[in-house]
Amino acid sequence: MEWFVMFLCAIGPIALGIQAAKEEQDKVAQMSPEELSKYRKEQAEQHEMTTYGTIKPQMICPHCQTKGSVRTKPVTKKTGISGGKATAALLTGGVSMLATGLS
Repeated sequence: MEWFVMFLCAIGPIALGIQAAKEEQDKVAQMSPEELSKYRKEQAEQHEMTTYGTIKPQMICPHCQTKGSVRTKPVTKKTGISGGKATAALLTGGVSMLATGLS
């Protein structure tokens, strides 16, 4: 019985993903050519925004000096102490910290 529950937990999200993809495919199949063109354009814009960031019209490109075509995207930087470096610091009695630091 337990294996059956684990099987359903593993297959459930996959089945939901397949169902959502099928519904999306059916929706696209019912669109007129104008609606389909507009839909694809919106999808392409959404993909560019999530991949490359939003356009900042006031920024100037540092490479080509053009204004209005610069995209920016927030970057997440890891903070804190590296586990490997902390371990090395403990094993070497703190000598490795002088060379590398902890973060």
